[in-house]
Formats: sequence, C-alpha cells, structure tokens
Amino acid sequence: MTDGTRPLVGRAATPEPPGMGSTTLGDILSLDEWKQYSGRRAVIAASTSHGRQLLDDAGFVVFPAVPGLVEEAVRRLRPGALILDATALEAGPWSGALTDAAPELGAELIRTVSAAIDADVTVYWVGEAADGGALFHDVVTDAVLVVAPGSELYAGTEEGAPASRLVRALRSMAGRVL
Repeated sequence: MTDGTRPLVGRAATPEPPGMGSTTLGDILSLDEWKQYSGRRAVIAASTSHGRQLLDDAGFVVFPAVPGLVEEAVRRLRPGALILDATALEAGPWSGALTDAAPELGAELIRTVSAAIDADVTVYWVGEAADGGALFHDVVTDAVLVVAPGSELYAGTEEGAPASRLVRALRSMAGRVL
C-alpha cells in the first residue's frame, strides 16, 4: 500500500452477511418461502434422529426444532403439528430445557407452545411427562396432547377407531410400534 492507510483486518474487513438489516434469523432464512414445511403433512419436531426418521417414514415433512428459531418457525411456517419428544429435550441442543440448568431454553419452549396455540397448531408431547417441579411441565400441561404409555392417545379410543397416521408415528416414538 502506497497511500499510507492501514489495511482492514478481522471483523472490520468482513463484509456484511446477506440479509443484514433483517430483524430475525427467520427473515434472513426467508422462512415464508419454505412452503414444503407448511400444512397438515408438515411438522416441526424437537426429536431424536430416530424420531424424525419415524415421522419421515410415515410421510411427514419434518422441520427440526432449533433453539433460537423454533418459535418463529411455528409462526411463519404454520405446520400441521409441533412435536416435543421428551427424550430429545434431555440431551443435545435442548439439554437442560426441562430443568433449572437452562432456563432460557425452557422459556423458549413455553413461548413456542404459546405461539403454536395462537397459530392453531396442535402440540404433542411424546414420552413420560416431566416431573412436577419442571418449569415447562407446570406451564404447558393443559396445552399439549400427551402420547405416552397410559395416556388417552397412546391407548386409543374406546370405539376402536383407527388412530391417525401422525398418532401412530408418535406411538412408535413413545416406544410402542403398532
């Protein structure tokens, strides 16, 4: 350099990422354009890879519930269901969401369930209910449909009506293959 200016390095030299000026990650990702994740055959799932595979095998398009994005995904994509798998919330990116270890994740799940209810999206809890002291369980117990051994959805109807394809897949996730 002959003009005597200092070269820009590090953060100062990094160009702005695409979508700068957008207020949310959903704007940057253009969630509104992901139509394959909208409608009754699409679900947003906080689940293990095995659970997501079961849903995929049952014919559902699965959008993974990612911390920091799931609430906005529910609002924008308007899926057929929001699925919260208890085993997936004990490990991985959601680890600590059901305990005091990561209260910010628990609060995000509560906001997400509220957003789903506001958007008329059915919320399913797969697996045993969290213990009485868990923040998440205390707030959303009445707002979700539980699919676990002993629950009404797990046992089926008295009339013997066949369960929906989604409920059958959720039963498989909960441990019973029908």
